[in-house]
Amino acid sequence: MKSCAFTIVAKNYIGLGQILGRSLHQHNPDIDFMILVADELSSLHELPCNIIMAKAISSFSEEEWMDMAFKYDLTEFCTCIKPTCFRHLMELGYEKVLYFDPDIYIFSPIDEILYQLNHYDMVLTPQIAGIHPIYSGEHPEWAMNVNGIFNLGFCGMRNSPVSCTIIDWWQKRLVDNCFADRSTGNFTDQKWMDWMPGFLGSESLYVFHNLGMNMAPWNFFERELYLEGEDIMVKYRTDDNPQRNDRLVFLHFAGYDYQQLKQGIISRKRITDLKDYKDLELATNIYRDAIVDQRTLFDEYILQEYSYGKYDNGTPIAAFHRRLYHGAIEYHHTNPFSTQKGSFYDAISKKGMIINERLDNLSRKNIQGLDKKKKMIARLFRFLFFLMGYKRYVLFVKSLYFYCRPELHTFLIKHPKQ
Repeated sequence: MKSCAFTIVAKNYIGLGQILGRSLHQHNPDIDFMILVADELSSLHELPCNIIMAKAISSFSEEEWMDMAFKYDLTEFCTCIKPTCFRHLMELGYEKVLYFDPDIYIFSPIDEILYQLNHYDMVLTPQIAGIHPIYSGEHPEWAMNVNGIFNLGFCGMRNSPVSCTIIDWWQKRLVDNCFADRSTGNFTDQKWMDWMPGFLGSESLYVFHNLGMNMAPWNFFERELYLEGEDIMVKYRTDDNPQRNDRLVFLHFAGYDYQQLKQGIISRKRITDLKDYKDLELATNIYRDAIVDQRTLFDEYILQEYSYGKYDNGTPIAAFHRRLYHGAIEYHHTNPFSTQKGSFYDAISKKGMIINERLDNLSRKNIQGLDKKKKMIARLFRFLFFLMGYKRYVLFVKSLYFYCRPELHTFLIKHPKQ
């Protein structure tokens, strides 16, 4: 049965996707590999035949496509089109279709994945494989609950009526619910996979507990690399689970600085001290060398700007704008990227919401004196408590939940009589 693997990228990561493809073919030469590009390239680029513009193969109308491209950020948008990419490749006749994030590198054959797809309709990997009474992972457990049980940096499906039904169900939900939003319990396309054990059961769904599948920063705390002959192997780093030994199949280099890797420097945004995991060098050195050796692939597109990152006048689209637009349904049948009179841009511009400053994240990077400002806010809340009294204050604090999503602030751009 013919098999295909694919990834989805914005055009600046086409080179990273090609490096993934080469690592796949080094160990699995008989598997076709496709790169689906989520945004748009100029006609000046002549692309290899395995690089496909996702818009051209999607089942979405132009209005639906532009609506999703605007309301979702880059990561959300690339993930919201994943089901339609699965469907397209199955319609081409592939019996087994595998998705890998572009920041994954494959270290050995994926035979076990293909074998299990002989018997199951879908295969997934959990974020964490073992039971750890004392948890020390990168993400707190509450964040893992929000992010989802399975990591959708990888997903495999067999071309079957069951998987086609799941794809259709999945795609319908991602049209409007592919946000990374803790307040609603959504996390892109990934959180929806928590439904799969209930939908499919053990007859159609296979969950890998192979430690070499989808090793990633969020499970570094539980997995340790070591050499056995020429093979990189994985075992539990801790002794709270029965020990097992698996060959490293693929590692998810999420959050690594690829520009630094290109210079031969291994660094990552969240884990500041990689020395805590010295064994990772067995894999990270190979990935670093691959990017250095193939830097021409990496550099060819890396400076390309995301097609859906600006209004048509060149003004950057802020994350708050995207979500506010999502709530402002009266603008959903117009071009959201337009800046002409009467547009969504025109409405928010009149309210002073176009500023030359990034406000997408709340962190010490974009707010000076964050700790001091938090203390000032605490003083404000103490004053409100004094004014309201205990009962009204408790109800007021609970009511703030209804205003934590930008969609709920469309009153800012509406006429007072509306």
